[in-house]
Amino acid sequence: MKLAFIAPGHPYRGGISHFATRLARQLNETNECLYINFSRLYPDFLFPGKTQYDTSASAHSFPSERIIDSISPLSWRRAGKIIQKWEVDAVIFHWWHPFFAPAYRGVLSVLGKDVVRICICHNVAPHEKGGLWKKAAKYGLGKMDGLVVHARQETTELDSLIPNCQRITLFHPIYDIFPNEDIPKDEARSKLGLKDDDWVVLYFGLIRPYKGVEVLLKAASMLKDIPKLKLLVVGEIYSNREEIHNLVNALPDGMIRLVDEYVPNEEVSNWFRAADIVALPYLSATQSGIVPIAYCCDRPVIVTRVGGLPDVVEDEISGYLIEPDNPEELARAIRSYFIEHNNPDMSKGIDIMRRRLSWEKYAGELMEFIDIIKGS
Repeated sequence: MKLAFIAPGHPYRGGISHFATRLARQLNETNECLYINFSRLYPDFLFPGKTQYDTSASAHSFPSERIIDSISPLSWRRAGKIIQKWEVDAVIFHWWHPFFAPAYRGVLSVLGKDVVRICICHNVAPHEKGGLWKKAAKYGLGKMDGLVVHARQETTELDSLIPNCQRITLFHPIYDIFPNEDIPKDEARSKLGLKDDDWVVLYFGLIRPYKGVEVLLKAASMLKDIPKLKLLVVGEIYSNREEIHNLVNALPDGMIRLVDEYVPNEEVSNWFRAADIVALPYLSATQSGIVPIAYCCDRPVIVTRVGGLPDVVEDEISGYLIEPDNPEELARAIRSYFIEHNNPDMSKGIDIMRRRLSWEKYAGELMEFIDIIKGS
């Protein structure tokens, strides 16, 4: 089958780019994939970070054509015409923010009715909701033939926006995209200046209000009696920097390492392999790429019962499930893991989840969904 992708890809950084690129690689094994990338993703004034671009030495990429300018209607139509000329069977859009609704409708306006239009919704609603997001989401998603979500709760959101749409609930596959994913723990710790007998908890990823880093830091204040405990908080801060630094400064010296930067691809595995367990204290979520990275690096997780996170964690088998916005429960989970259970080996449970969350399975179910729509 001939497939077209509408998504950011290299040189853009971040989870959506990584996901779409890895999926394109998987689908391209048995199909032909045309990847339509962005020439401009966000205007600079809308982007809160230091850069939109991936500065990694080891790029995660797929051949793409950088055509879509998010604020240029001429580029939207040009992308649609290229897709039409290529005579694709289906177009797979990647949706994560209603800002891109006009661009996607611009591409759709050029496509013929014989082309199946699928949209993978990483977030139906934006994490920080503005007043017009529902109208924008309806506009951007309303003309799709089929919608894909990664959490059961997202189907409820879709039903309220676009009743009777064809949809399927899939999952976030394992992120097997970073170099040195099997680096030994002692070597990873040596690179990061950690001791072999440290008890290490990792938070990884952009620090945004909904991700609950403040909850983790408050939990840490209840664990001051564990001298070997080390918390690594690694990710560029998009949140209240002053509040986070105040919480860090209130903890004992050396207990927390705060790394306020986007980590290049070739260094990601070092952080996960150096950790004993990975914490996701999210206040809300759809899914997260952090759990699949942790599993790929054979590390258990502590996640909150929000969004689709509980769908991919077996409690006390591949990790721990806790309630959101509850520092006391998070502190108990950390204490239980290290002290009551003596840093247990959860590799068997993690391996089960790795097999369940494979890219082959995801691609197969996605193609079956496209075939159903194509035949209807």
